[in-house]
Amino acid sequence: MYRHHRIRRTGLALAATLASLALLIAPALAGAGMAQAKAASCSSWTTGSPPSPGSRDNELLGVAALSACNVWAVGDYSNNGSTQSLTLAEHWNGTSWKVVHTPSPGNINMLRAVSALSPGNVWAVGHADGSSLILHWNGTNWARVPSPSPGKTSDLNGVVGVSATQAWAVGETSQTGSPFQTLVLRWNGKKWARSASPSPGAVDSRLGAVTATSAGNAWAVGSYTTSTGGKSLFLHWNGKKWARAASPNPSEPVTEMILDGVSATSAGNAWAVGTYNGAIQKTITLHWNGRAWKIAANPSPGQEPFLAGVSAISAGDAWAVGNYRAGSTFKTLIMHWDGRAWDQIVSPGPGSTSGLTSVAATSATNVWAAGTYNIGPTQLLAIHCC
Repeated sequence: MYRHHRIRRTGLALAATLASLALLIAPALAGAGMAQAKAASCSSWTTGSPPSPGSRDNELLGVAALSACNVWAVGDYSNNGSTQSLTLAEHWNGTSWKVVHTPSPGNINMLRAVSALSPGNVWAVGHADGSSLILHWNGTNWARVPSPSPGKTSDLNGVVGVSATQAWAVGETSQTGSPFQTLVLRWNGKKWARSASPSPGAVDSRLGAVTATSAGNAWAVGSYTTSTGGKSLFLHWNGKKWARAASPNPSEPVTEMILDGVSATSAGNAWAVGTYNGAIQKTITLHWNGRAWKIAANPSPGQEPFLAGVSAISAGDAWAVGNYRAGSTFKTLIMHWDGRAWDQIVSPGPGSTSGLTSVAATSATNVWAAGTYNIGPTQLLAIHCC
């Protein structure tokens, strides 16, 4: 089944429903080009199917683009008859996708996010058997880099490279029987080390994504849970320390909140996206204007809509992706910000069950989104505009 890693853990996704629907998927592939519902930066989306190496499950959870001819996507896959899940990295060279070997040091391995600084400096993060996992691409091969795993369980959900001597990875960690705490790791050019970060939740505190525009300006987003429900969590790096920033929440009671994506273009422009459960499940988009985070109105189509990733290009151009349910089918969700409003864009979705987990844009005409769809075994999905 397709699912985003944090959907599966928090219960915001319908994992059991998707599993049963997978048995009913017809082997049909949607058309290559799809028109937009409303004019936006890109004029058309095309569907691609990167190689799916697993005979049972394949999923892409993160994507990073350096150019139209240099794109990385990461995730995991598994085979029938095996209990092991393996890390997965695939590269787009402008013509085709190719699987590139990655280390899988444990039995349960997964890559959840990727960040590319240059053709020879790419980071990917996730977990291996409950310990943090960080891989680095040096232009020739992927290699594991030692990383702290301070708890019994330590998972990494987001990564961003700032320079050769600075990168950030975020997630959560916990001791056995203890609440999850935020986990922030910093690369100083020689090694990864834990950086102190607030964990306000009495029940759990988790970070889902991280972005940076300079050595002194980074945002990490996630959520925390108290006895009364879930709330948004924003942490800011000012060059010296991580500190909690004020963040808005919906006016209605929220039982569960999760922010899975964040992207910034400057000190005065950033977007965060995610999903929350109130009376019903809804998507949420929040904007940073240099002074405060504010909730922005956005489409929340179908049932159980979910936003998993966001990529901002400028103050007037940003993309968010995810999925939603329409009756018995699950569809990809793409939204575009044009500087005034978020609008839903008609998007490709092979089969009856498909979804997008991540998005990366280098310009108004080079946007990539990655995910998964069901046709028998889950298959990998990549779509590009234009």
